[in-house]
Amino acid sequence: MRRVLIACLLANIALFSGASSASERLSVVSSIKPLQLLVTAIGGEAVDSRLLLAPGFSPHDAQLKPSQWQMLNKAELLVWVGPPLERFLASTLAGSSKALALYGDADEDPGDPHIWMNVARVLQMSADLSERLSLLRPKQRALFEANAARLRSALDAQHEAFLQSLTTRPPTYLLPHNGYSHFERQYGLAPAAVLSPHDEQMPGTAHIADLRSRLLKGEFECVFREPQQSSRLISRLLSGVDVRVIPLDPMGAGVANARHGFEQYYRGLGEAFMACQRPG
Repeated sequence: MRRVLIACLLANIALFSGASSASERLSVVSSIKPLQLLVTAIGGEAVDSRLLLAPGFSPHDAQLKPSQWQMLNKAELLVWVGPPLERFLASTLAGSSKALALYGDADEDPGDPHIWMNVARVLQMSADLSERLSLLRPKQRALFEANAARLRSALDAQHEAFLQSLTTRPPTYLLPHNGYSHFERQYGLAPAAVLSPHDEQMPGTAHIADLRSRLLKGEFECVFREPQQSSRLISRLLSGVDVRVIPLDPMGAGVANARHGFEQYYRGLGEAFMACQRPG
C-alpha cells in the first residue's frame, strides 16, 4: 500500500511539473525599448519580454555587462534591428539560430536603421515576430496572430490621423539629430535644421552660433528635445530665445512595457510633431 501511495505521489509530481513546463512563458530579450514594446504587444502574457539596453544607452557602441551576457545566453529568442544599429552585437548574433534581425534589405533608407518609426515596417516586423514566436510556441499561434492583427488596426488608425494633420501643414522644426527619416518620410516632413548632424560628434561652435541666429530670427516653430540630451548644450542654444521646446522620445524611455505600449509610443511621436504645428 505504501509503495502504491509513493508511486501515485511521484506521478502527480511529474504531471504537475509537465504542466508547468508547458505553460512556461517564452523568454525573449530585445536589444532596445521600442522592440521590447513590440514583442510585448505581439507576445502578450505568453512571453517574458525583457530589455537588454536601457533607453539612455546608445545602441551603436554599447558595452555589455556580465549580467547582460547571461540574459542573452538564457533567452530563447533575441530580437534586434541588425548590424546597422547594434554594431556591438553583430559578431555575437550574426548567424545565431536564437536571433531575429528585423532590418531587411528592402528598407527604404539604408543610412537610417530606426525602422520602428515607420508604420509599414512595423507591421512587417509584427508579422515576422508573430511567425517566429509561433514556431517556438505553436499552441499560442492564434494568440500571437490575434495580437498582431489588433496592433495593425490600432496603428493604421493612428497613421491615418497623423496623415490628415501633418501633411496639411508640415511644421518647421529643429531636430536633435538625424534619425527620424522613416517617420518623416511618411508624412512629407523634413527638419529645417539638425542640432547634431553626426551622432558620434558634438556640434561645433560655429554650428551652434548659426542655429542661435536662426532661432532668434524665428525660423523654427519648435525645437525638439530628447530625454538624454545634454541640458547644458540646450541651455546654451536656447538662452534668450523665445521658442517652444517639445519633448521627443525616440527610444520610448517614458513608456511602460505593457500590452498597448507600442501604440502609446508611436502616438507620442506623432503628437509631438503635431504639437509643433499649434500656436504656443
